[in-house]
This record gives sequence, C-alpha cells and structure tokens, in this order.
Amino acid sequence: MLARCQRGWWWSLAAATSLALASPAAVAAKRARPKKTAKAEGPDLSKIGELAQEGQNRFETADYAGAIDMWTQAYSGLPAESAFAVQRGLLVYQIAQACVEAYSIDPDLLYLRKAERLFSAYLETLSEADAATTADVRVTIAELQATIAAAVEAAAAAEAAALEAAAVAATPEEAEEEQAPPPPPPPEPDPKAGRGLMISGGALLGLGAAGLGLMTYSLAWGAKVDTRGEAAVAGGETDPEIFRELLREGTQANRLALISGAAAGVLVITGAALLGAGARARSRGRGAVAWAPMRVRGGAGIVVEARF
Repeated sequence: MLARCQRGWWWSLAAATSLALASPAAVAAKRARPKKTAKAEGPDLSKIGELAQEGQNRFETADYAGAIDMWTQAYSGLPAESAFAVQRGLLVYQIAQACVEAYSIDPDLLYLRKAERLFSAYLETLSEADAATTADVRVTIAELQATIAAAVEAAAAAEAAALEAAAVAATPEEAEEEQAPPPPPPPEPDPKAGRGLMISGGALLGLGAAGLGLMTYSLAWGAKVDTRGEAAVAGGETDPEIFRELLREGTQANRLALISGAAAGVLVITGAALLGAGARARSRGRGAVAWAPMRVRGGAGIVVEARF
C-alpha cells in the first residue's frame, strides 16, 4: 500500500501542478487583470516536491523522525483547497506510516497515538469506491489500538512489579525496626532526689549568714575602739599603756572581721552552688551528697562531696 500511495502522491502532485498552471479559470483570471497588477503567487509546488522527496529519502534511510518533519512541512505548504485534497491526504498517510516505523526504533506511545489519529483522518478522505484501501486502513487502525492497549497494560504491570520488588527488598533490620516496640517513657523524677544537696546548701548559707553577722559585729567593735582612741587623744590622755591596749583590741576586731568575712563568703558561695545542684538533681530524679571530716594544718574542716 505504501508504494501505491507514493506513486499516487507524485502523479497527483504533477496533475495538481498542471491544473494550477493551465486551468481555464486561471487563464481567464490572468487575462482579466490589468497589465500593471502584480500576479498573485500560488503555492511553490517545486519546493513542496523537494520536501516530499527529502522526506522519502529520510524514510528509506530509517530517519523516521526526519521524514515526519519533512512531510509535515510539505503538508503545511499545500493550500487548504479541494484541488489539493488528495495530496494532503497522501501526506497524512505518509506521516502516519513514519510514526509507526519510528515506534519500532523508539517505543514511545506518542508515535502510535499520533499514527492512529492520522490514519483515522486519512480514512475520512477516502471515497466509497476505494473499498480495498479503506479496508486496509481500518485493519491498520485496529492493530494500532490493540498495540496501544497492550503497551499501556504492560507499563501498568511493570510499575506494579517495581513497587512489589521495592517492598520485598526491605532489609531485615528495617523490618525489625518497624516491629520493635516503642521505647519506654522516661522515669518520673524522684521527689527525694537532691534533698541532701538542698539541705546542705541551706545549712551552708545559714553558716555564711552567721559569718556575715560576726563580721558586722567585728567591724562595729573596731569602730568603737577607734572612737575610744579618738576620745583619749582629745582628752589629753598620755598613758602609753592605754593606747597599746586600744591598739591590741582594734587589731583583734579587725582580724576577726577579716576571718569571719572570708569564711562567710566561702560558705555563701558553696551553699548557693549546692542549692542549685539540688534543684537540678530533683528535676532529673537523682543526686547525692556526702560530708567528710578533713584535717588541715593548725585546725580541721569538712569536705562536701556531691554527685549531680
């Protein structure tokens, strides 16, 4: 059928060319025009013939996409007049054939869907007298529809198989993770946790406050000694023993204020740290504190061991 249609294309094109150049209507129209009027340009049939021949060359060399392009350009160059209906129909048939062949190389369903529509359009241009060609085209359309349906079903089956394979390919570790029970909730905080730290911190803060009070008393004592010394000088006291006693008493007051102030500062800082640690330990539900005696040179002390 393809060879018959190609021969029909060239014969029809030649006939159309002769008709366009030598029809009585064209000659009469030419005589009726004024001499200075420009001649209306018709379709460039030689250019259309070159495009059709180039499409045939590409089709024969398996460049089906190129053949589709060339024949489509030739189709676009033909006027939409009844005189060129045969040529337009044959080009539609040729493009449809090229789409079928293109699918054999590049299995893209777009080619088959396009071929089905083109063959259907070509079928509408056939006359009732051309029963053999009509029957052949109907068979071709039915085969295309069956091929398209089979390709769609195969694509759906392939997609389902890929999804199933992805599900089966899950590793045992992933399956165990999916079936593993959720982790237990974190334990509730122990209300007794951190109590020792907070008690110790409060005790040290109390001792620090007492040390601050002793420092305040010592500073007041020293101030009184200074006042007494100033009064003795103002009163004209000249006994050196009195001044030595005032100096010794003032020195004791200052030393007591310095020692008590330093101890109070250490106790307050340590107590505040233990209170903070106890609060954090209570929020986390754990914590411990221990006291231990410590010997130092010239005295003794207490070591506080805390676990946060």
